[in-house]
Amino acid sequence: MKTNTPLSLVEQSRGESAFGRLMHFWRKTLGMSQEELSEKLGVSTRHISFLETGRSQPSRLVAAALADCFGLSARDRAYLLTAAGFSADQSVFDSPELAVWMNKSMQNAMSRAEPEPAFALDSFGQVISVNRAWLAFFLPRVDPALLQDPNMYELVMHPKGLRPHLHNGMALSCGLALYLTMETLQSDNPAGWEMLERLEAAGAMPENWRQLGRRLVHTSDYPLTLKTEQGLVNLTVYNDTLSSTSQLVQPRLLIGRIYRDDGERVVSDQELAAVPDDHPLLYRSLMQAE
Repeated sequence: MKTNTPLSLVEQSRGESAFGRLMHFWRKTLGMSQEELSEKLGVSTRHISFLETGRSQPSRLVAAALADCFGLSARDRAYLLTAAGFSADQSVFDSPELAVWMNKSMQNAMSRAEPEPAFALDSFGQVISVNRAWLAFFLPRVDPALLQDPNMYELVMHPKGLRPHLHNGMALSCGLALYLTMETLQSDNPAGWEMLERLEAAGAMPENWRQLGRRLVHTSDYPLTLKTEQGLVNLTVYNDTLSSTSQLVQPRLLIGRIYRDDGERVVSDQELAAVPDDHPLLYRSLMQAE
């Protein structure tokens, strides 16, 4: 991979240790040398190097001190501490009973959201299932090719996706890119690396996404400022993690809903009626998505 691409620093952080990957990424993002970081922490430069390469494991005290030194948000601090081994990480799919429960909860959440858009994603943005209103919102606004094997990161960030229709498309892309990066560096999951590379190849990663994304307030909800013929319409995407354990569980299911801030409907009855009843994403079950 070229060293001058927006994704180059993420690729440079692709070491064996999850903690080391995140540590290297944030140190480089902040422009700090190993010597500067060792002085701030009061440890040797050799120890910093060993932590980044995975030859040494951090104590909880050192991991927390690094998060403070990097000025990490609560979310990014959680990724760093989890990578250091100080948070539980177990799958909700360990038993068939939980999978059945999750599917029922997912379907119920999306149907109850009608006539507002709702969707279910996996940890790396792959669209598992959607309701009718979601299709009514996205079908007329994104390239049909993006809906063949849809991923929410691509649907929102891609130049042929929702991004051109958004007044805040650039800022949102920066925030989502950083979120996906944290997921990928923490887990080293191939799905994350593949999606980052696809987004970069499509020109969906803004040049300064690391710096700009870091300045944003990270929450589970995010705004969409939609450009329409009537002017700007403010929407909010509200997300919930469907899981029996912590927020950082792998794998997990994310349920999202889209509402207008002014309380009006996101899509009309006419737009809902135009959605085909046999669309493959419409209320697709977890078992069908596997």
